[in-house]
Amino acid sequence: MIFKIIFSLIAVSLMGACATLQTQVDPTLGEWQYVIENLPRGEPEGMFTIAKDGEGYTGKLQRKGGDGVALDDIVIAVNVLESSSFSAQGNTVVMSGAFEGESFEGTLSVMGRTFPITAEKKK
Repeated sequence: MIFKIIFSLIAVSLMGACATLQTQVDPTLGEWQYVIENLPRGEPEGMFTIAKDGEGYTGKLQRKGGDGVALDDIVIAVNVLESSSFSAQGNTVVMSGAFEGESFEGTLSVMGRTFPITAEKKK
């Protein structure tokens, strides 16, 4: 009898945990309005998008009024963009940073230089 009660409690707990996992939304997904700081030619603004694609991620970075580029090799772990890259003027640019709530703070690294990037999630 006690075995049945314990088994039932374990089963209910596991079902509740599984239901919670399925309803959680990845806070890194969506559209983010960004500003890149300290560039020699101003501080460009635009939008980057992160989407889930199976087990991985896809993304796009688009400058305001300009063309977009695909974000490649996106690695996100526990709200940290460990790395992603894109090509700009023949150079590989690496983007990394951290998502906290509706904000993102990170860096763009290219040719030995680093530039801050900040973003707010579009509502």
